[in-house]
Amino acid sequence: MSTFRIFKLQKKDKTEVEFAAEIARRVRVATLYQCGTTQAEIMRITGESRGFVRQWKDQTEFHRKPGSGRKKTALTSDNLKKLGACRGKSNQSVRKVAARLGISKSSVSFGFLHELGLPALRRPKASRLKRCHIIWRFQCAKRMRHLTVEEWEKFLISDEKIWTVNGLINPQNDRTRARSSSEVSPRELEKFCGQRMCWLGMSARGLTPLVWIKGNLNGEIYQDKILRKIVLEDVMQRGDENGPINRRKLFEDNDSFIFEQDFASCHSTNVNEDFMEQNFPAHTPTLHRFREKHPWYFPPKMDDFWVIERLWAILAAKVYRNPRPTHVDALMRRVRDAVRETKPETLTKLVHEMPARMNKIFEMKGRKIPASWKARKC
Repeated sequence: MSTFRIFKLQKKDKTEVEFAAEIARRVRVATLYQCGTTQAEIMRITGESRGFVRQWKDQTEFHRKPGSGRKKTALTSDNLKKLGACRGKSNQSVRKVAARLGISKSSVSFGFLHELGLPALRRPKASRLKRCHIIWRFQCAKRMRHLTVEEWEKFLISDEKIWTVNGLINPQNDRTRARSSSEVSPRELEKFCGQRMCWLGMSARGLTPLVWIKGNLNGEIYQDKILRKIVLEDVMQRGDENGPINRRKLFEDNDSFIFEQDFASCHSTNVNEDFMEQNFPAHTPTLHRFREKHPWYFPPKMDDFWVIERLWAILAAKVYRNPRPTHVDALMRRVRDAVRETKPETLTKLVHEMPARMNKIFEMKGRKIPASWKARKC
């Protein structure tokens, strides 16, 4: 058997591991061919294409000769540098870049995706943070990042959400295969679609009942329908640990949980603050006079930390599945079913991410957690 001469590949955008893997593929094809294996058998054994086997089966040098093939005219080194300068910038569409560089759109697309590995990613939405919010978030993370998972399991995390019939439409994925736009029927939407607000609370063990609110929610309704009837008369009286997800006991000790709420105007009233102070074991105050004075004060703009926002997203994916609801009653029915079908493991996993989220806010010096961030698996 002849000795093979192995050289490094000439492409600059591959790592050394990829170099070695491609060389090994070529050497294996040539070795099998010199042992008398037919081309069809080589294709079956290696899984390589007919063209790849035909190209390398009788070779002894496994590098691509420099200068072989057609010269690049569009994706030259200068144009690739200009494409690379678009990294991290918005409004860099293929059409605009192609017009600026004087090359085709297909060349620009190929350069972004295959040469530079820069796909066009959608910018996520996030609430705007002022300088004071960043400082408050960092101070809170510095104070709270040492809490253990067991301590976060004592929180009853609550939030309101407005469900709309037209909600959660992704125009990027809402497409139809057709020869022309005249064959594509439009999606019909109500200009003033039906909507309904609901309130929900969660812990690591289960959920509270779903509370539907017709009209506006003020401090009086919030205290009567939620603080009194749900938290005080329902959650604090539960004893069954194996009941339905929205009826089971939420805490190991009902007299030591912490009620969390956001900074909605109906929450931030002196009357509701006094009610929670008198009837709940602990709660997170929302009046600014408690900042830096109350041990459970959390600043506003913490939506990337409180995991009930993730729970809303999970429920929305189930509610707006096809066929989509077309009226409020069907929408409410979908929400109820999605809440009842929530698995306890999902809630436990979300709550157990909270220490990592708080540490990430501390690492970011109070800035937003990146949308691509994921909690490390323990």
